[in-house]
Order: sequence, then C-alpha cells, then structure tokens
Amino acid sequence: MTQAQSEADFSPNECSIQLAETVTELSTTLEELQVAVEEIQERNQELAAAHQATEDERLRYQELFEFAPDGYLITNASGIIQDANQAAATLMNIDKQHLIGKPMAVFIADTSKRTFRTQLNRLTHLSSPDFPTTLLYRDWEIFIKPRQSEPFPADISISAILNPQSQIIGLRWLIRDMTYRHQAESLRQELEAEKEFSELKSRFIQTVSHEFRTPLNMIYVSAQLLARSHDGLSEETCNQLLQRTDKAVRRITKILDDVLVFSKASADKLELSPTLIDIEQFCQNVVEDYQVIAGSRKRIQFNCQRRNRSVCLDEKLLYQILGNLLSNAINYSQPNSTINLTLTHPDHNVCFQIQDQGIGIPREDIPRLFDPFHRARNVSNVPGTGLGLSIVKKAIEIHGGTINVHSEIGIGTTFTVTLPLGS
Repeated sequence: MTQAQSEADFSPNECSIQLAETVTELSTTLEELQVAVEEIQERNQELAAAHQATEDERLRYQELFEFAPDGYLITNASGIIQDANQAAATLMNIDKQHLIGKPMAVFIADTSKRTFRTQLNRLTHLSSPDFPTTLLYRDWEIFIKPRQSEPFPADISISAILNPQSQIIGLRWLIRDMTYRHQAESLRQELEAEKEFSELKSRFIQTVSHEFRTPLNMIYVSAQLLARSHDGLSEETCNQLLQRTDKAVRRITKILDDVLVFSKASADKLELSPTLIDIEQFCQNVVEDYQVIAGSRKRIQFNCQRRNRSVCLDEKLLYQILGNLLSNAINYSQPNSTINLTLTHPDHNVCFQIQDQGIGIPREDIPRLFDPFHRARNVSNVPGTGLGLSIVKKAIEIHGGTINVHSEIGIGTTFTVTLPLGS
C-alpha cells in the first residue's frame, strides 16, 4: 500500500476524533498526577509535623533527663558510662564530659565495691526469661564516692536496656542522694532518745523520791523516839527501833547503789574488772547478807552441786546480779516460804538459779521485764524502783552471759543466769 493510499484511509474527521481522545487521556493523566502531587505534599507535611513532634518530644525528654533533680546514667552492660545528666555529674563531683567513658565502679565507695561488682556481674548474665522484668533493682542502698569528696549514701534503681533477642545491652541508673534522709532519720532518733531520756528522768525522780520518803520517815521517827524517850524505853523496844533504822539505812543504800550502777551502765561506763573468787564462799556470803534482810519469815537456801571451784568474774557486778535477784525474790515471796539459790558448773560456764515461791510475773510483763523503772502490774504496794532487773541485765551482758526467766502466777519465778568462765 502506498503512502497516498494510507493517508486516504484516515479522513479528517477520524483524525480529529483520535486527537480529541488523546487530549482527554492527557488531561486525565495530568489530573491524576496533580492529585498524586497534592497527596505527596500532604504526606510530606504530615511527616514534617510528625518529625517536629518527635523532635519536640525528644527535646522535652532531654530536658527532663538533663534537669532532673536525681542523677540519671546510662551505661553499657559492663557498667561503662555512656550518657549522664547534670545531676549525676554534680553527685560525682566531676564535669559531665569527663564522666562519659568511665566505669561506674570508680565512683563506688571501697566499703561497697565488692557487693557492687558482684551484683553488676550478675546483672550482665541476666536475660528476659531469667528475669522477666526490665526493672532489675529498686531502692538498692549503696555508698557513692565522688571525686575528691566523702562518700554519701545513695538509693539506686537499675533498669535494663534489651535488644530484640531480650539480652541486656545496657543499663539505666537512677541515683538519689540519701544524705538528707539519713540526717533526718538520725535527728528523729536523737529526738526520740531525748524524749525517752526526759521521760526516764521524770520517772526516775518520781520513783526515787517516793522510795526515799518511807525509809527516811522511818529513820526520823525512830531517831525522835530514841532521843525523847530513851530512859523510858525497854531494851527490846530500843533494839526494834535500831533494827528499823538499820533496815531503812540499808534500803536507802541499796537505792543509791542501784542508781549509781544504772547511771554508769546507761553512760556505757560500766567496766568489767574480773578477779579470781571462790564462787561457793561468795554465794554463801551473799545469802547471809540477804537472809538478814529477809528476816525470820523467809528462808534463803544455798545449793552447790560442785565444791571448791574458783572462777574469774567481776565480784562487784556479780554481787549486783545475785543481790537484786534475791531482793526481788524476798519482796515477792509468800511468808514462810523458801528461796533457793543453786550454783552449778556446766561446761565452760557458771550457772546461778534463783527460785522463789512468790506471786509470779504476768506473761504480758515479761517482754519489758528488764526495762528501766518497769514494774509488773501485780506488784501492788511492794516497794521498789524498777531498776534492779535492768542493772542485772547490764551486768550480765558485760560478762557476755545470758539470763532466762520462767514464771507462773501464784506459783513462783525462776531466774537462770549463765556466765562464761574466764570472762
């Protein structure tokens, strides 16, 4: 077919139609391209807005991280510092740029380093199945050692940074200075101690003044009777007045001795001065002294299971121990009853058992039995300062010994004192 024949096949009308169709297709394509461009621009604007929001959020968290009052650190799994906020740098007393790259261990006090390294080594071997939470430690108290400064107590919480395989690749550290809290706690304890001391002093004054009044009145009355009516009194009456005076003087002397020993014990000035003593003879002497106080209506019996044994103990403190326990047994025993002091020698110890047949101690009073000025609720009008058992406990502790009590209401009480030999 010739060119003329080919051109003859397309009429002008058909060419116009094809051209129109082509223009329409191009117009449609341009419109689609325009829509696509607008969508891309809209997406770009959304991405730009999201990027800006992300950047704003990053800056916000960076500010929170940087200006937080507590120290924040990020380390690798080995404890090498990779990032830190200003508070952490201030706590460590070092510029922030010099903090990066240093091991966390160099800022741990010597007293805490062994524990710190042990725990850090354990952390590096943890994985999610072994430790299902990323919070590894909370409120771990340890001593931080800043550069050229004294150590301070810090509260540390550690969380893990995990990779997709749930392996620890880094650690986040929150460090809080506990110095002020410790100081506040120390101040609170001091105030509590001062309050307790004030209450103790008040109870002491009330108790001692009350306990002094009765024997002093007894001495005064006896002295007045002897002075005014000596010629008219029988010898028996004079002896009774003198015995009453002697008993009152002994009571006052006992109170003063207790107060002196208690004062030394409270000030940690009670010293141990052991000497070699014949323990059997010593116990017999104590029993004779307190039999005079007990009088004829109560009997003190001494039992010794092993003879001729010398021991190394503090004689004065031992007298306080046995004397106070026997005094209590006398005061709270029934008339015409027997008080037993039993001496035994278990291996490397000497043991004293004081048993009475008295009113007994209520179970609820036993936990506070050795507190200063505490007296059981069933003592009624029996005189006493409440210092005796406190002194006994102090004297036993300074010997390195122990005391146990067993009591039943209406049946009696048994105190068992065990002291190590050669203390």
